[in-house]
Amino acid sequence: MAVIFVFLDGIGLGPSGPQNPLDAPWPALQRLADGQRWTDALQPRFDDRMTVTAVDATLGVPGLPQSGTGQAALFSGTNGPKLAGRHYGPYPHSQTRDALRQHNLFARIQRLDVPFAEPAAFANGYPDRFFSYAARRNRWTVTTRCCLDADVRIRTAADVRTGQALTADLTGHAWREDLGLDVPLRTPTAAGEQLAAIASDHACTVFEYFLTDKAGHARDAERAQRVLCEVDQFVGALLEALDPTNDLLALCSDHGNLEDLSIKTHTRHPVPLLAWGAGATSFAEAAAITDVTPALVAAVTAQAG
Repeated sequence: MAVIFVFLDGIGLGPSGPQNPLDAPWPALQRLADGQRWTDALQPRFDDRMTVTAVDATLGVPGLPQSGTGQAALFSGTNGPKLAGRHYGPYPHSQTRDALRQHNLFARIQRLDVPFAEPAAFANGYPDRFFSYAARRNRWTVTTRCCLDADVRIRTAADVRTGQALTADLTGHAWREDLGLDVPLRTPTAAGEQLAAIASDHACTVFEYFLTDKAGHARDAERAQRVLCEVDQFVGALLEALDPTNDLLALCSDHGNLEDLSIKTHTRHPVPLLAWGAGATSFAEAAAITDVTPALVAAVTAQAG
């Protein structure tokens, strides 16, 4: 029994066309979406083993969605932009802190009666410099702040080296080339298999991937293709490693971006919400990113029961 939530930063469902790198034959991503490409033509599907739908990321607030308030909404089930009075990012807005502390996904999972010593897990590893910077300036990301509030371990470079965490780029190349750190190099396929193995020890495991958002801001078609190729291989490995009769893979984003390379900003497009495996029906009523955390908690609860 494993529930995995993959958070892909900056992925919206936009129009088909040459400026949308998601409008391409990505086999694993299409498999997760009932054979469809990730565009605004995506048709919903709901059955016992699959939910394919689009959800709102604007949450009734004018302006372009941003990561801080969008992720607060995604990971707490509360309307982060409304609490802040605007879309705000990239770090959590001060007005969302209480909601994150009380209602974040990790904290909710930790409170469940499930047969795991560590019910919730965050599979990303972080280098030492991240911890020193975040502590010095008290500027934690939404996911790491949620971990702190829920007493969930934030994994380190040591965990990356022992296979107990993934680097944010999946492969480890960025850590080696940009940070000069000695970590193992892995293929995206191996990273997917590794995440599945990590998840087997927890009721709910989260992995955050932000290079999709970076590629969108860069308006770099070649970079976008490279990033999506690695994501597709990673998701394909997860689909092969998991058992849909017992396990669940869910995927969502916080706002649009990569789907329109003609601009460098975020978009107001809806974002994909995809669930595959046991408990996929928990997501069938979701209409906005605020519905994702409650659905994940419901899926874990159903599996444990």
